Amino acid sequence: MNPAITIRELRSMSELSTTIGLQKAVWRMTDIEVASPHTLKAIAHTGGCVLGAELDGRLVGFCTGFAARRNEQLFLWSHMAAVLPGLQGQGIGHRLKLAQRDWALARGYNVIAWTFDPLQSGNANFNFNRLGITARRYEVNHYGAMQDGINAGLASDRLEAHWQLDAPRHNPLASDELPMLLRCNEARNWRCELPPALDAPGYGIEIPLDIGALKKADITQAQQWQLAVRSSMLALLEAGYVVSGFAREDGRAWYVLTRA
Repeated sequence: MNPAITIRELRSMSELSTTIGLQKAVWRMTDIEVASPHTLKAIAHTGGCVLGAELDGRLVGFCTGFAARRNEQLFLWSHMAAVLPGLQGQGIGHRLKLAQRDWALARGYNVIAWTFDPLQSGNANFNFNRLGITARRYEVNHYGAMQDGINAGLASDRLEAHWQLDAPRHNPLASDELPMLLRCNEARNWRCELPPALDAPGYGIEIPLDIGALKKADITQAQQWQLAVRSSMLALLEAGYVVSGFAREDGRAWYVLTRA
């Protein structure tokens, strides 16, 4: 049974301060990496959104968003979203994102965007298959070297999620019959092959099913796989493809990129 969760805006300094322990628990951050209550207060005070998910009066998840503009497009930038590790996978994150969507639509936004680590298969599955995002931008080492418990050891490459709020997208099933630019064989050795011409309707890019476990087992292989994902993604995005789907099946995980 899903827990009885209450979602509401956090506005006071005391409410915003409760996010500190949650941030540390989720990302295993050091003090210098935590988003301070003062920063969150500034976001809430100037028209942004800090939403908290509470269980029996205790903060168990939160997300933040603030106004952003790129060229002529105004959108809500969702900078942080987290749920306590022991309560992940119970729909709390989904409820937070839907509450953020309702908040944004009520204030005239039709797009929410954010970045996420393309090697984190759980996040990718949630973003593409629960929310229906697409992605057209890949940022190399976006935040520089990060030392928290999740990101340390790899460059902070990020995909940028584009969530169209007023026209929900139903991403097609990500078939593994597509040509795979990056693929892992049964021996768990990956191979990256870029064809002379990128002209297929779509391509697949495989990622580790569990990048955290791979980092612990073989950090060099994890780093090399990240470089292969980076080169494949950049080549396809530059050629006019869009990251439009994601699949996890039979111990494997892969992205699907299709023509825009």
